[in-house]
Amino acid sequence: MTETLLLVLFMITGANGVLDLSLEDALKLAIENNRDIQIEQKNVEVSEGEVQAQEGVFDPVLNITSSYTDSQTPTTSTFIPSGEINQQDFNAQSNIEGNLSTGTYYDMLNFSTTRTETDSPIQDLSPSWFNNVSFTIGQELLKNFGIGVNRTFIVTAKRSNEISEKELESITSDVLLSVESRYWLLVAATQNLDLERTALDLALDLQRRNEIQVEVGVLPPVSVTQAKSEVAAREVNVIVAENNLQAASDNLKNVLAMELSQKIETTDEPTTEVFKFSETESLEVAYDERPEMDQVLLDIENRQTLKKYYSNQRLPRFAVEGTIDLQGLGGDENPDREGFGGVPEPIPPQFLGGGEAFNQLFGADFPTWQILGVFSFPLFNRTARGEYVKATAELDRSQITLSKTKDDIALEVRSAIREIENSLRAIEAARVSVELAEEVVVNEQERLNVGIGTTREVLEAQRDLIDAGTREITAIANYNIALAELERAKGTILQKNSIEIGQK
Repeated sequence: MTETLLLVLFMITGANGVLDLSLEDALKLAIENNRDIQIEQKNVEVSEGEVQAQEGVFDPVLNITSSYTDSQTPTTSTFIPSGEINQQDFNAQSNIEGNLSTGTYYDMLNFSTTRTETDSPIQDLSPSWFNNVSFTIGQELLKNFGIGVNRTFIVTAKRSNEISEKELESITSDVLLSVESRYWLLVAATQNLDLERTALDLALDLQRRNEIQVEVGVLPPVSVTQAKSEVAAREVNVIVAENNLQAASDNLKNVLAMELSQKIETTDEPTTEVFKFSETESLEVAYDERPEMDQVLLDIENRQTLKKYYSNQRLPRFAVEGTIDLQGLGGDENPDREGFGGVPEPIPPQFLGGGEAFNQLFGADFPTWQILGVFSFPLFNRTARGEYVKATAELDRSQITLSKTKDDIALEVRSAIREIENSLRAIEAARVSVELAEEVVVNEQERLNVGIGTTREVLEAQRDLIDAGTREITAIANYNIALAELERAKGTILQKNSIEIGQK
């Protein structure tokens, strides 16, 4: 757990080890500790890494190689009576190559140097140095031409990163809704347990009263039996309510990623304040705020970009490439060299000395220019055409998904508003039922006390009161859950709880 989570736990943990948990505390714990949110945060990091990887396509590459060769080569040359040439070569080469987003490619400072030492009499210089440096730059003119085409996968990776962030927002919203729902269900389970315990107390009280009245001869013995039977039934109801409470508590702790052995108690009471919502306004807000809408729109933009890219890939490759090559040669006179007639020709002074190989290079004494045209085209080009067909179909699919997403959002908003209205009516009806049931219980108890009522009638009236109380508790919990569901459907549940993605 992080320091923030530990601080929250310390602040809300009571002396008896029970967490006094408000809804706000529960939401903070979920943002900090929920596994689904943590997984999606890592997915965002993965998408950020993908952006960097795609941008790295245009990073220049430095290549360095070197080699040393010691060789003995057999020969039957007239000038080499020994029939063998001994030679040592050292070579070093380096270059910087890469691509630009314009479709330009380059191979800069392609430099190589070779030092050769040999006993071959037909070689004038030993040791000798041969240097070469070249500069090549080319430009694609059809396929892969332009910034838009060559930055396709960088642009799509960035949008995919935004999609991942929107997915994190969506997952977080789902988690917050789950926390609120499970919190109010835990509140309802706690209240139901209190209600069942109260019902048990009523049954026990009725049993004691009946036992007294049976002793004095006011009631028949069967009244005690009926009361005891009801006590047993309500004891079972208390056990069931306790199990339901534990299950509701475990469900909440699960979404908060807490130890199931940790005891928690809710501190917030559900609201019964009446809120009214406009379906039209709620839909407008949902279309603007729901992360799923942004995800689909970003996906459509990606598909459009990929369609343009694969359309370009159907073109043939046509490129123009220019190269300038500079060379230099120098070294010491080979003491073993021979010439025709036994007298070797003098070596031009510009090649005497190893440093001359570098001087000629820097002086551009031996330049070579080259202009190259490149044209290539797959004869059937089925790969490119197939990729374009796929990209077109995927774009069409994304546009259909946009319509489906809007339909789903509209359904969720309408359903949430209806659930709010239904819950309000259920609360009103349950309250009326509770009031009437309370009157009936009082009346039946008075009738029993004066000997004109029966124990069964009192027990039935108590059961009706308990059922009405349960319906009221359930309706109030459902109302609070429906309010949270509407905030989720509108895409405003994060703002409502002052939560920003990326900040804990």
